[in-house]
Amino acid sequence: MPTYDLRCGACGTGFEVFRQGFLRDDDRACPSCGEPAEQLFTGFVAARSSTQMAGAVASGTSAAPAPSSGGCGHGGCGCGGH
Repeated sequence: MPTYDLRCGACGTGFEVFRQGFLRDDDRACPSCGEPAEQLFTGFVAARSSTQMAGAVASGTSAAPAPSSGGCGHGGCGCGGH
C-alpha cells in the first residue's frame, strides 16, 4: 500500500498517510491543527520477499535489484561502457 509523507505548512507537523490509490483532500488534513498539508516527494522502496533477502545475504551478494537493460549497464546507454 502506498505511503504518502505530508507536512503541515501552518504548524510544521509531519505525518504519513497510507492510502490505496491517490490521496484525497480529507487525507491532507493535519492531525494536529486541521489545516491542509503539503505532500513531500520522497523515494520509494521496492519490497522483496524474506526468502529473496535471506538468499542474497547467505550468498554474500547484494540485496539491491539488478540494473535494467535499458539503463547505463556498462555501455547499455551508449556511453562507451565506463
